[in-house]
Amino acid sequence: MSAAGRVRKPLDIWASLGEPQAVASILILYCAFHFLLRLALSANFTLDESEQILFAQSLQWGYRFRHPPLITWLSWATLAASGQSRVAFFLLKYVLMGLGLLAYFEAGRVVIRDTRLAALATFALLTTFVMGFMPHVDLMHTVLLATMLAAWLWADARVITSGKLTDYLLLGVITGLGILSKYVFIVLPIAMTIAVAFVPRFRARLKLVPLLAAVLVAAAIVAPYAIWAQSHEYSLFALAQTITKSSGPALSPLSWLKGTGNLVVALAGFLVPMIAIFPLLYWRACKPLTGQGDADDRAWLRLYEIAMVAGVVIMWGAVFFVGTEAFKPRWMHQVAMMLPIYLFLRVKLAGVGERADKIFAIVALVFALGIFAARAVIYETDGSHCKTCREYWPMQTYAQDLRRAGFAGGTIVAPTYDLAGNLRGIFPDARVVTPGYPLAVFGPPVGGQCLAVWEGLGEPPKAMLAYLADPMGATVSKATLRGDITAQLLTTHRFETMSYMLLPGVCH
Repeated sequence: MSAAGRVRKPLDIWASLGEPQAVASILILYCAFHFLLRLALSANFTLDESEQILFAQSLQWGYRFRHPPLITWLSWATLAASGQSRVAFFLLKYVLMGLGLLAYFEAGRVVIRDTRLAALATFALLTTFVMGFMPHVDLMHTVLLATMLAAWLWADARVITSGKLTDYLLLGVITGLGILSKYVFIVLPIAMTIAVAFVPRFRARLKLVPLLAAVLVAAAIVAPYAIWAQSHEYSLFALAQTITKSSGPALSPLSWLKGTGNLVVALAGFLVPMIAIFPLLYWRACKPLTGQGDADDRAWLRLYEIAMVAGVVIMWGAVFFVGTEAFKPRWMHQVAMMLPIYLFLRVKLAGVGERADKIFAIVALVFALGIFAARAVIYETDGSHCKTCREYWPMQTYAQDLRRAGFAGGTIVAPTYDLAGNLRGIFPDARVVTPGYPLAVFGPPVGGQCLAVWEGLGEPPKAMLAYLADPMGATVSKATLRGDITAQLLTTHRFETMSYMLLPGVCH
């Protein structure tokens, strides 16, 4: 090979963004590096991870109405197939994340019809704190939600552009599973249905019979869980309250104003910092487009514009009809996830030069590397002043001391599900439960001893004592062995105490 050829090769990295296989490799490597970092950091479980470890002890139609069960089913399957492997469980989230990014990239390719710009749209999604940072430090339900939304955008684009029966059936499967991932998923299909009604070019392409088949497939997937919810007397209003984290309607104009303001802030927060970077590089794409592109390009822009507005209106309705005042950026996926594809379709039609694309790719790379480094720095430094220190709990020390105290297996009761989940991680053969949920969701009794554990040196929480008495049928008496374990938090010089009671008899 000539010297010139050897010099040119590194510059082919930019050209490779025009190749789907290369972009897919980059996205997979991105997830793989973050997975390896997750393994290198705490062996403890985060808040969402603890929840899944705890509820995935058994396979149920439903676990609690606040969240539908798909992520717990996947967690149960992963843990059951891997023999309760932490590595497999940590990998689950990154497999889901990788699938979602690949689906989003494919959706961008169908809509924009330019592989490089579809890659940049996917990178833009990751150049936000909500998608590029928060899923790595916690969040499992939300990672699955984002994946199902991306898959739905891809399947919907296939229905509109190809329209084969298999595309419709795929859309139905994704819709059903999406609803089982998180309730707010439904906002995207509703918003896109409204949007397509106002885009005659795409509305004319839809076929009634395959569309009905897709609806039936989605309904069949959701039906078992819906029956479970009905049997547990959950109402549609309870669903609305669950989706919006509200306790009921508030008719005060001040509450409406507060809720509307929080919604706007949350929408903007979902897109930071990408939304500030984009206009600096692509100002021409932010200006009105007058006739650029073909009819399909213009139809996609109109479709996404209407869908995003409809999504905002649906979420805004929660302010007036449910009384929601608080919104968080991580609740806005179903409204704003399509925006990067929309923006880079505008980039294509505006004819922005390649120089801006290269700068944006570099910015996305710097952001990704910064997030990677920040995760390690935050973990290494946060333990010395953490308030909720679940990722620094010395769980192995706790386990050794509990065994020395006489616990040989059985049922463990903990007052919070983050402590309960981490106890389940170090006692994978025990049944671990926490107050507030029916005992059945934690699986059948396993026999053995009954151990109650809580943080600090104080008396056991009243809710835990009540749960031990009913429904568990355990009694705290003079024969109850009590003790505490003081140990050093991981990576720090701080010490914390965990108290326990080893009850006589068994927990039912």
